[in-house]
Amino acid sequence: MKRQPTPLFILGSGRSGTTITASLLNRMPGIHIAKETGYIGQNIALLRNIETPSSLQRLISEVNSWLTVEQWQARADLSDFQSFCLTHGIAGASAFIHYVWQLESSTSWDQLEYIGDNTPLYVTCIPAILELMPNARFIHMVRDPRDVVCSIVKMRFGADDPVLAAMEWHATIGCWLMAERMIDSSRRIECHYESLCGDPAMTMRRIAGFLGRGEHEAHKAVALHAANSRELPSFGNVAGLPHHARLLEPLNSQRVGRYLRELTKPQIERIEEILQYGLFAYGYQISEWRAGPMSKEDRLQLTLATIRDIMKRVLRRVSLRRK
Repeated sequence: MKRQPTPLFILGSGRSGTTITASLLNRMPGIHIAKETGYIGQNIALLRNIETPSSLQRLISEVNSWLTVEQWQARADLSDFQSFCLTHGIAGASAFIHYVWQLESSTSWDQLEYIGDNTPLYVTCIPAILELMPNARFIHMVRDPRDVVCSIVKMRFGADDPVLAAMEWHATIGCWLMAERMIDSSRRIECHYESLCGDPAMTMRRIAGFLGRGEHEAHKAVALHAANSRELPSFGNVAGLPHHARLLEPLNSQRVGRYLRELTKPQIERIEEILQYGLFAYGYQISEWRAGPMSKEDRLQLTLATIRDIMKRVLRRVSLRRK
């Protein structure tokens, strides 16, 4: 069997540092982390039935729609995919995922050691990923959920209400904690965004070691980022997207704790009521434990948060259409 690169997924809650981690890894030789693909979990049925021509055609259409939204330059093509499979002697759903990943790679697929992408929400479909790619490796990024919520409510995607955004963080963390039972410890690593910002060299040494790479490669990747090098293989104009505007900025502790400056005290307290178990579990400090809406069976608060979120989403879409 020909040598194949190992699938590598960088995932976690959105706004937790998956993209900056991917961009740092892309500065190491033999590693290609593609821009977010996002289609795997939504199209698992098509991937399972990829041998059926109609399923393959629909899958290509779905993938190209996603690539367009994410501003990829390349597009999936039936004859190109078939040529890729023939050249490398592979087939099936795993081959198709590899094919999409390598579309914008500057290194030949068979010369890579690792290939993957940094779609955060793939954390919610790890069982499907393991079904298609049993040898996949995972880097799970964790960030103080209060900062995550603070960031998400300002984005064009995700929840618009802090309480609902907090509940979504808990859901993604729950998915990872359950997935850990399915993944051998040698094929997963967890990193804190705060550690990446505060000591990027140390954090990248850990990740490099997980991938069997030396410290010098980790140090070089961090140095290139610190020098504001804009040579980001495969990421193209990702840094030009509003939610990745800080991708090329230096990693430092000023990125941490923004919720203290940007959220009100009542907002922080409501978020902590939802998140306190996750905060404690990951070592983040809160002022005091409070009975949250779930323990009080306060369905009204959760329902109102959902209604507020829906209303804000509608207003945002109306505003975008007017522009």
